[in-house]
Amino acid sequence: MPRIIADTYEVRQEIGEGGGGKVYLGRHIRLDKTIVIKEDKRSLTASQEALRREVDALKNLSHTYIPQVYDFVEEDGIVYTVMDYIEGESLDKPLKRGETLEQKQVVEWACELLDALAYLHNYPPHGILHSDIKPANIMVTPQGDIRLIDFNIALAMKEDGAVLVGRSMGYASPEHYGEDFTGSGLTQRSGTGTQRTGTQRRGGGASRGVSSRVSSSSVSGGKTIRLDVRSDIYSLGATLYHLLTGQKPSPRAVEVKPITDFPERNISPALAAIVQKAMAPDPDMRYQSAEEMLDAFRRLHRDDPRARRHRRRTLAAFAAAFALLLVGGALTYVGLRQMERSQNAYALAADSSRALREGDVSRAVSLAMEALPDRGPLDPPDSAEAERALANALGVYDLSAGYKAHAALALPATPVNAGLSPDGRYAVALADNHFHLFDADTGREIAALAAEASPLSGYAFRDADTMLYAGADGLSAYSFAENRVLWSNGRAATAVVLSADAGTVATVYKDASEALICDSHTGDVRRTVSFDGKRQRVAANDVFSSSKGVLLALDAGGNWLAASFDDGSLDIFGIESGTVLNVIPASDFTVFEGGFIRGLCAFAANRPDGASRLTLFDMTAWDSLVADQTVPTHAQIDGAGVCLSQATSLTRLDPQTFEQVQLAYTMSDIVNFVRAGNLTLVQTYSGGCALFDENAVLVADFTRDAPIEFAAVAGDYVLLANRDTPSVQLLRSERRSEAYLFSYNSVYPHTQAHVTADRASVMLISPDGFQIIRADGGLYSSADFPDAAQMYKQEYKRDGGEFLDCTYNDGLVRRYNAIDGGLISSEFGEVPDPNLYQIFETDDYRVEFPFRETPEVRDRASGKLKYRLELDGIVSDVVQLGDKLIILYMSSDLESRSAVYVTAEGRILADMPQLCDVLPDKTLIFDDGIGNLRRGRLYALAELRALGREYQAAH
Repeated sequence: MPRIIADTYEVRQEIGEGGGGKVYLGRHIRLDKTIVIKEDKRSLTASQEALRREVDALKNLSHTYIPQVYDFVEEDGIVYTVMDYIEGESLDKPLKRGETLEQKQVVEWACELLDALAYLHNYPPHGILHSDIKPANIMVTPQGDIRLIDFNIALAMKEDGAVLVGRSMGYASPEHYGEDFTGSGLTQRSGTGTQRTGTQRRGGGASRGVSSRVSSSSVSGGKTIRLDVRSDIYSLGATLYHLLTGQKPSPRAVEVKPITDFPERNISPALAAIVQKAMAPDPDMRYQSAEEMLDAFRRLHRDDPRARRHRRRTLAAFAAAFALLLVGGALTYVGLRQMERSQNAYALAADSSRALREGDVSRAVSLAMEALPDRGPLDPPDSAEAERALANALGVYDLSAGYKAHAALALPATPVNAGLSPDGRYAVALADNHFHLFDADTGREIAALAAEASPLSGYAFRDADTMLYAGADGLSAYSFAENRVLWSNGRAATAVVLSADAGTVATVYKDASEALICDSHTGDVRRTVSFDGKRQRVAANDVFSSSKGVLLALDAGGNWLAASFDDGSLDIFGIESGTVLNVIPASDFTVFEGGFIRGLCAFAANRPDGASRLTLFDMTAWDSLVADQTVPTHAQIDGAGVCLSQATSLTRLDPQTFEQVQLAYTMSDIVNFVRAGNLTLVQTYSGGCALFDENAVLVADFTRDAPIEFAAVAGDYVLLANRDTPSVQLLRSERRSEAYLFSYNSVYPHTQAHVTADRASVMLISPDGFQIIRADGGLYSSADFPDAAQMYKQEYKRDGGEFLDCTYNDGLVRRYNAIDGGLISSEFGEVPDPNLYQIFETDDYRVEFPFRETPEVRDRASGKLKYRLELDGIVSDVVQLGDKLIILYMSSDLESRSAVYVTAEGRILADMPQLCDVLPDKTLIFDDGIGNLRRGRLYALAELRALGREYQAAH
């Protein structure tokens, strides 16, 4: 039997162990969310009340570089911390492997850590200390960002600091060991000894020698030593010291070897100076805040002694021989200026790409435009990376129809719920105890409505313009058209459900033993339905609460209310008659889903062991049809039937005829789904989402770095969000009809598609054969390749006509007419090199694709290597345009195609997803793989800049 903590968290496997306890990979049972559980066997000295205050503070933390802490649980004298699962590895691992970390990377991590510390240290009312910063408590994600983990001994500070509770040898500040160097003026040792800038302790008195020690609880006169933000500054400095030098610092601050003792590491003097100041034994000599230290890192290049020496030399050269060296000095200045601007453009382009991945198109465009300022005659060439970022952000080469990144809706905290209005015009997100409302088209926030202070707070749309919600003043109604709260009834609520006719709304407050039945237009309470002492299932810890798996539903006319309870029962209440129907008595069912449809109450009930029961309860005959299942079953009601998911299949059941229609089929188990019109949005156990049309055909597949926890589809929009990111992503459907060329029957599998120059037909080529499709969609001709398994490559050529050359491993070349599909010739040529997967030649280039290696671009005449190009796929075609190349490639699984536009130096100017062909007039042809061809064109940088300015003006 798996180990269960607090009836909520399942322990799956041990993933670490330390002196204080063990760390486990776990699962939140009801939410099926992967978590980390840290077991701490050290005794608690704090009172339960003090601990709870600290827990509440930590649970409310929301920062990119800090994992969410969800709960502290005490069982049998052991304290368990429940927090986010962070994929990656801690920084102590590469140190143990003896790896040398790049200084640039360490600086980036330091800035992220200081950003997190600034947030913690300034957290109301008096800040929070981490108090145990060390490499083992810093995780690096697969994306290269850090997360500051392990808050078991984090301290909620009082006005005069925080009392010592723990330390890690070598990383802890002198205060952690009870040493008081305050006012001593001691900094970290230089290469010749310990530095001192003063001898008097704060407030006067005798000077304190470097070897003086004090109790961990008091110093002269019984003064208690308290930690403050400078203690975390020291620990961070010690951590950076270890990362840079590869050596753990001495536990005694006055005995730490200076960084200059590690000349083989070639550590920047300016960087060494920052670490040295952070590790000063005297807290007064350290950085006094995380913000101050972060500012030092931002000025790192300017303050580097080598940079200062370079500037001094440059000035001296000007002074010594101004006239003679004027040109040379100017070129040096221009060179430095160009280098600085190029580096800045590169960083901005990377930030733009990151913003686009997160769905924030507006920020992605702005950052890319900032990376491409108007150039002066002495400025460096425009950055290829920035041009690529701008083209991608504007989507000029993404001509496929479907859902594209539209906006990232910023929130003040991570969301606990999110959705869309029925027509998709508005987005709603519950965060920071407010319902944040957004215009989906513009991405602008309309209002922030105070909610009942619980993540259980729900909402429902009475119509496309009016939202009912669990507000701070009770059940409330908000009008989008009037931009105001219409009414609040003063009756506390969390759960909010509407009848199908939208005339009745039912509310329940958390685990109250009654429901209120209200008029949806006025909020007036019409009836109170007593649950006879029973309560709905609500987690004790609000942070991790969710209404998922708790059934509360009204029938179409608002006459019946169905509710599930924490004892595993389900009752149906007659609102006017007072009738109570006990459909399921007390049981071991824990998760209920479903509702009312056509005189039936249809629902699925699930047990913790994965078994489930599907029930169709006839409201007229008061009789049930029950089907027990061996796998979990999720149920929802739409206008056409009962939607049921089991494992990887989603179907709709007609409750009268029992006919089933397939809605979706996925590769991973379905955990949730949303129906909107003819579309079905499915969330899977893998954390991804997939959208299917009315024929169960996959329309779009959404994957993100973090698992998707909230998803919705309505109108032209898809909404995606998770509990880890303080924003909501919106995607908008784009049909791209203006770029439409023609369609073909998508039943023909192919890896290449080439349109004839006159646009009269397209040749679809697969490893086994080809089809030629006319512009009207009809099949003109087709052929199967003989001995297809022995084929070396297929190459479409436009050289005095349009042909397909199929080259075999023995040198045989079969040439087909691409217009009518006829075989033109079959003759032997040079036997291809078996060590090269494919070779492509253009006027000036030869592109070789070695087997299982990266493509190499060589000068065709000399054979000299020009550059290697990292591609995640197999090259399928190469087109030369001027001195640039468009390299088309297929994914390794041959499921998708893409292309890159590359300079003569091998720098990528643009990504071109789904590009399949380039016509002689430079028209770009895009194939979505499901039967649609669209045309596009190349954009000059000046055009991209103009489009960027237009986008910024419109947004």
